Amino acid sequence: MIIVEGLRAAGLYLFLKGKEAELDAHMSGLVSEIEGYLYDRLSIEEMENLEKLYVEQNNNLKGKI
Repeated sequence: MIIVEGLRAAGLYLFLKGKEAELDAHMSGLVSEIEGYLYDRLSIEEMENLEKLYVEQNNNLKGKI
């Protein structure tokens, strides 16, 4: 078992989301699970700006996920 949380989850989500057209059903399912995890912890606005927040490693984001 591998646990992916916090900024690692955000980074993995952004990476996989960028490759979404190439993903098989298993990986698409993983993207959906990570997306649900992130939506449970972040606002819609934060999700819309996730890449920017991830790159900047915003302190608010670190504390939420």
